Amino acid sequence: MKKIIHFVLLGFSISTSAQLVDTLFVSKLNDAEWVKLIPNSTKFKYLKFADGSTLQLGEKMLLGKPSGTNTSNQQTPGVFSSTHQTINNFTYLMLGRIGSAILSGITYLPETFKGREVEIEDIKFAKNGKKSTSAGVMIIFKNPGMDITVLNLDFALQYGELINPKASMSSDQALAELQKAKTKLDLGVITQEEYENIKKKLIKVIK
Repeated sequence: MKKIIHFVLLGFSISTSAQLVDTLFVSKLNDAEWVKLIPNSTKFKYLKFADGSTLQLGEKMLLGKPSGTNTSNQQTPGVFSSTHQTINNFTYLMLGRIGSAILSGITYLPETFKGREVEIEDIKFAKNGKKSTSAGVMIIFKNPGMDITVLNLDFALQYGELINPKASMSSDQALAELQKAKTKLDLGVITQEEYENIKKKLIKVIK
């Protein structure tokens, strides 16, 4: 299945002397002048998200589950015949690195990887072409045998294929947690005092 790879817009902190610092800011709008200053494949130590949370090299993220209908067929040879089964694949994560994928094609991460913690090996700046005024962020995770590359960070997070463990809770998430707590209170699983403590924390996030 052919997929179009889109990179999210991002910004970078630079000092007044045009020296790059070590943090890549995903939340900044793309600025053509900034992109010109940054060599392609520049590596960063820190990645700062729109909600203010920050991850760095060596820290871990969680692989969620495939977001859609990106499937492939797998053949298992048997003594007398072969069996076929449909495998769900991630849409925005691949096995290996982009360089090797250009030659052999993209191998999308199979569903068997869901729920795993993966360590950040590289945080890289990736231009969408030599003369492009837009760029993206590419994350590469360590994985025995073959690394894992995030093809589209924005979509991977949005559709739950990748989970930022430090992400701030959204208003909808806080509301859902509060509703769960109310159900637990009604069932007698938690006390009124425990519910009030949970409500006090979550109500600050709900808009």
